Formats: sequence, C-alpha cells, structure tokens
Amino acid sequence: MARLKALTIASAAVFALASSAFAADLLPPPPNLEPLPPSGSADFSGWYLRGDVGMAVNSSAIDLKTSPDPIASGGLVGANEGYSNTTLSSSELADVGVGYQFNRWLRGDITAEYRDGGHFQSLYSLNIPSTNTQYANFYRGDVSSFIGLANVYADIGTWYGITPFVGGGIGLARNTLYGATDTGQAYGPNLGGPSGGYFKDGSSTNFAWALMTGIDFNVTSNLKLELGYRYLSYGKINSGASNCLNGSGQGNGFSAGSCGGSSYSIATSRLASNDFKLGLIWMLGDAGAPPPEAPLIRKY
Repeated sequence: MARLKALTIASAAVFALASSAFAADLLPPPPNLEPLPPSGSADFSGWYLRGDVGMAVNSSAIDLKTSPDPIASGGLVGANEGYSNTTLSSSELADVGVGYQFNRWLRGDITAEYRDGGHFQSLYSLNIPSTNTQYANFYRGDVSSFIGLANVYADIGTWYGITPFVGGGIGLARNTLYGATDTGQAYGPNLGGPSGGYFKDGSSTNFAWALMTGIDFNVTSNLKLELGYRYLSYGKINSGASNCLNGSGQGNGFSAGSCGGSSYSIATSRLASNDFKLGLIWMLGDAGAPPPEAPLIRKY
C-alpha cells in the first residue's frame, strides 16, 4: 500500500512538470530587438556650400621698386632713390565655395574670392647730387584681386554646439592695380615746376597660400555660422607702362617718352593680409543630422 501511494505521488509530479513544459512551449517567441547604436556620435559625411564676407587688413610693410631702375639705366653716378609712406588700405572681401565633409573632424573646400576697395599710395624721390637735381613723385591707385584657394580644415571637437578648427590653403591670386596716377615735382638748375601722368592698368597672377583658424556654431543640423581669421599671402601688384605730361598737347598731353626718356612701371613686394571673416556653411541633404536616438526596449 505504501508503495502504491509513493508511485501515485511520483506520477503526479511528472505530470505537473510535463504540463509546465508544454505550457511554456505555447508562449510567443520574444521580439527581435534592433542592436543599440555605438556609444558617442557616429561619423557623417557629405557635400556642403559656403559663403563668406569680411575685411582684409593689408600689411603695412610693403616694398616698391621701379622698372627699369632709373639710376642704373640712366648712369646716374652718386644718385639715390627711395620710396616712403607706402600703404595699401583695408578692403572688403566676399567668397563662395563648395566642399566635402569627410568625417566629423576633416573637411575640405574650394573657394573663389573677390576683394576690392584697397587704395594704394606711395611717395618716390630721386636725388642726383652731380646735377643738383631732385624729383619727387606721389603715386596712388586702386587694387582689386580674384583669389582661388583649395582649403583643408581639421575640426578639433564640438562642445555645446561650438567647434574650433584650424586649416590651410593654397591657390592663385590675380591682382590688378588700376586708375594709378603720378603727381610729381622737379627741382634743379633751369628746372622746376609740377609734372605727372598716369599708369596703364597692370595685372599679375601669383601663387597664394593661407593659414586659418576660427569657430563654427551649429545653428541647425544643416546650417553652421562660422567666425574665422586668416593670414593670406597673395603675391604682388604692378602697374602698366607710365605716360607723363609732354607739354606739347600731343597724344592728349601725355606720352611715354616724356617720363625721363622712356616709360617705366612700379611693382610691390609680396603682399600679405590679416582677414576677418563671417560665413555660413550649408550641409546638403542629411549629412549634418545627428545620429538617431537609441530605440525604446520594453521588457515583459
């Protein structure tokens, strides 16, 4: 009798376990959960457009030379010459460009820039002690430049929507000196009075390079406001041929031969400027959108 009771209890236990296992088999399978995105911000890339306006503060250290050199070409023994008070004023600038964001820290773009409004002036003097003669000429004109640069930038990091960056660029600059005039005075035995003339417009194409730094502000996921500083070396400027007062009225009163026997031109040393820029960068498509949020996971 005791054995029969024990067998009954064991059978009931086995049945209960089997029923539980069967009931578990009837539960629906767990849902497929999407994997969590990696921690931190994911990289992104894409094309962007940019535009900038600003002010170019040109370097005051500008050297000038005359070609051909009047002392060497005229055989003026003991003569001396020099330029003083040579300046190129600040000018406005504007550029547009297209670029590509390779990842969150590296980007590059190509920009086309125009700057105008720079006023050039210098005072030239030539002293010839052997003939007790002195010449003085005051030059002035306007300068414009077309500058094309290929730039690369390294974004240092982003804090509260602010991204500092550093960068550099290389390219070409086309500089033009236009509307240049010469107001002169000559003194010496049987010589005295005003003189002057003008220079034809002159242009030159030069190698240009730049170093820059600044900060970007995230206005929206696709729009950035940029405040930047740039040091730019952009070549030289030179005038065209001179034409001076001839005193005869022929050729509208000016001729190349009246400029000491032949025309001449003036040219600067290499120019440099400190540029301060305000720009907008527009990321095309969803390149600048933040990574998606982690999915909500329900447990049951």
